[in-house]
Amino acid sequence: MEKSVRIILGIAAFMIFLTFTVGFIVSSLIVVKAHKTFDGYCHWRGLEVVNKSADYGYCKSTVSGREYKIVLFKNKWYLDGDLPWAPWG
Repeated sequence: MEKSVRIILGIAAFMIFLTFTVGFIVSSLIVVKAHKTFDGYCHWRGLEVVNKSADYGYCKSTVSGREYKIVLFKNKWYLDGDLPWAPWG
């Protein structure tokens, strides 16, 4: 291969890598931000807020009409029954 072709392929590979890296970082930040507030978590899940207390609340699906319980766990909001699990606490 010619040197110019190798340079172009190298630049293309770097741009693909950079695109995936930026996409991963942005999606991670969106998820982190969504878990910070009750309203943000419901909106991220595509749900409407029904009612809320200090440590739990209910949101309703606009599509199916089903209600979901959202709970506060270690200062983050999660679907009830879908809490993160880690052996180290």
